[in-house]
Amino acid sequence: MQVLEGKKVFHVTVFSGDFHGKLFAGTEAIVFVEDEALSSEEMQSIAKRKDIPATCFVWPSDDSSKFHIRFYNPQTEIQLCGHGLLAAAQVVNDKVNGKEPIEFITQSSHVKTKIDDEKQLWIGFDTIDSEPVDIPVWAEECCNIKPVRASKVGSSNGYWIFEWPKDFDLTQLAIDFDKLTFASERALIATTQSQANGFEYDLRYFAPQHGVNEDKATGSANRVLASYWKSKLNQSKFKARQLSAEGAVIEVECENGIVWISGKVTINA
Repeated sequence: MQVLEGKKVFHVTVFSGDFHGKLFAGTEAIVFVEDEALSSEEMQSIAKRKDIPATCFVWPSDDSSKFHIRFYNPQTEIQLCGHGLLAAAQVVNDKVNGKEPIEFITQSSHVKTKIDDEKQLWIGFDTIDSEPVDIPVWAEECCNIKPVRASKVGSSNGYWIFEWPKDFDLTQLAIDFDKLTFASERALIATTQSQANGFEYDLRYFAPQHGVNEDKATGSANRVLASYWKSKLNQSKFKARQLSAEGAVIEVECENGIVWISGKVTINA
């Protein structure tokens, strides 16, 4: 733990690990534990100075098992950040609350947490379904290789899911960020069925519209992909590779209408 301007601050690494001899660096979050809410302007100012993929602000609610949380990157507020939630959940469980289960109150929803029999921490989202659609005409302009399937998720600022064949190396995908920003408000989740032993699917995540050309590791994207791959692979537990330059490993389970997401979380000294 650090102390910055009198505040408790935790630097956390999420979704990292060594899997089959390959190092996945994951991503980072800064978690500020507050006594009460800061203004949006104060939170954005701190996030800009920290220059980390997610700066998270946590403060208690009237219910001792529930905590408010907000997320920012250096450019803007993030409505829902999976790796930020997992980082904050680890901090609250280890350093602040010490009880289980806790729940987070975000801008748009309540997010559950649980600790399984192996003492592994998970965050739980309501299932969100995708709708198959025709591949948009702009896909060929934005992607160097055209996808074979497309789906959309949520409202106009939700997500696109583009799928490529199983034998396509997703690291070879190139995205024109300017054209994607112009074409759609939706972030783009690129995915394939994985060819790697021990993994069910691969993904990359692009959101230039929201200040992130390519994300290192994206927990919330796997909330979206859970039901997508559940119907295709007829299973409810997955291990996913995020094939960003840094790489990440995300674990996913579908259970009774909830998508549980986990991965290695390290609170750095």
